Amino acid sequence: NLHNIPFLDLGGVSADAITTGATTSATTITTTTTTTTTSSVLSTQPSFLLNHGEVESSTTSTAGGGSILSNPSFWAVNIMVSIVGLLYVWEESIHYLRKNIPKALEPVIDSMLAEVGGIGFIGLFLEIFITNDESHGLGGLLCNLSERFLGEEMILVEAFEFLHSVFFEVGVAFFFVSGIVVNAVLRRINELSKISQMTLDTDGDGEVSIDELADALKVRSVLVDADGDGQLSEREITDALRRTERRGFFDELNLTVKQRASETLLIRERLLTQQNLPETFSVEKYFEQIFARNLKEMVELSPLTWLPLIPLIALLNAIDLSNEVVSATSLNAFVSSGNFISSPSFFYPSIAAAALSLGWGVFNFWKLKAIKNMLLPTLVRDKNGNKATFLPPRYKDKKLRRLFNSSPGIIKQIEQFCGGTKGRNNHERLFGAAGGNGPEIYGKSIKFQIWLCVAQIIFLFDEIVVRDWKALVDYNNGFISGDSIGNVDMLVPEIGFYSVIVGLACVQLVLAPTTFFLYSTATSIEEMTAEWAITEATKQIEEENEEKDEAASLEFVESR
Repeated sequence: NLHNIPFLDLGGVSADAITTGATTSATTITTTTTTTTTSSVLSTQPSFLLNHGEVESSTTSTAGGGSILSNPSFWAVNIMVSIVGLLYVWEESIHYLRKNIPKALEPVIDSMLAEVGGIGFIGLFLEIFITNDESHGLGGLLCNLSERFLGEEMILVEAFEFLHSVFFEVGVAFFFVSGIVVNAVLRRINELSKISQMTLDTDGDGEVSIDELADALKVRSVLVDADGDGQLSEREITDALRRTERRGFFDELNLTVKQRASETLLIRERLLTQQNLPETFSVEKYFEQIFARNLKEMVELSPLTWLPLIPLIALLNAIDLSNEVVSATSLNAFVSSGNFISSPSFFYPSIAAAALSLGWGVFNFWKLKAIKNMLLPTLVRDKNGNKATFLPPRYKDKKLRRLFNSSPGIIKQIEQFCGGTKGRNNHERLFGAAGGNGPEIYGKSIKFQIWLCVAQIIFLFDEIVVRDWKALVDYNNGFISGDSIGNVDMLVPEIGFYSVIVGLACVQLVLAPTTFFLYSTATSIEEMTAEWAITEATKQIEEENEEKDEAASLEFVESR
């Protein structure tokens, strides 16, 4: 009874047909013996039945006495060992980071790990309740909805898997970019602690003078002591401030390490005076605390962070689903190639998203640069005698404050809509309509702009550029015909257009570390000086000095 052979692969031939054929053959040879009849019946079976037995016998023989590479257990063990190896590398990498980063940055790593864990939990949920059971529960519901409204049972289930993969890739890429910012922060901290004394102290006396700072910053000469009496009046200081030029966009972007270290020492001198701090105060420890706090806030992703991705993904996925394609990894993915640039419903929104992202990033940089330049102490050389002179920050002058506007045009309405409040002091008023909530608004602004850039890079590159390149290569090599591609004539323009958008997004990410530094500076000096950061920095300096004293005492004891 062929119906009762559980392992038998009938290859699309019904068991009844095979049984009928065998019975007919047996009837025609009624004079033979039972043994002969049985042989005849077996001989009438299709070749695929005999081949099945041969393959099974061959497989068993190979597994038992063949090469170890043909043994399934060998590969199963190797796969499990590889997974354990990856877990080990991951754990060791985390331990290495914790040991080699400043203590203040440890919460940043913890926050990034928590966010990655949250995305992984969503994947586990989808695997258990949706993709693992397509007949019951949520999986069955999705299959029914997909078959009813989209005409294909598995489209929505596969769409869930695809969208989770996109979210995971975007999340990991965002944390990778955040890691680049963390690395830039670490380098900046090291530069502040080394370069400020080693490079700027040109005369080797162990101290950085005002003249040495002026040389490093390449300050311009301005007439300060107008009457030449050797003393600066309030009027002379005001006039000198108004004649100084503010640093431009590209000047700020091209600042050298030496110039940035000089600016930091200017801030240090101002901090020592305002906060009555000792000369031993280390400004790099102060900024280490500020950077750590701001980075921690930047890498924390609330569920609302994902909302801006929904329109872009929905528009692209709509084109795919209309062609019965789930994603770029689908077997029929090329059916959508060429349609992303020829479809106005996706083409124009993608232009709008790219323009928004570029303008957003440039504006963040410009505004925070302008605010920082208003807050920095002003260093000039007096034309009378060419002596370097400290002047107060530009925001201290009423006229310069009145002329300063960091919320031009529609930006004022946007900042008010985002929660801007009236500034309580001159520092907060520099943030324009954002006012008292300026630090919070622009901290989130930097994070969301970086997020949008990362989303464009991952989504447009993976789902359009790479897919189109594969389609173009296969088409040119004759592996597929033009009928397999949605719009073959628009394939090359589509690759070029979306490659440009991805490239622009990558360029914007180059601005991210510098924009972050500008933000950290503009929100931590003058009237926004963080007392808690000064306390933590002072405490850290004292602990390090105690450790050095203990090490020196131990070395002295061991030497005796």
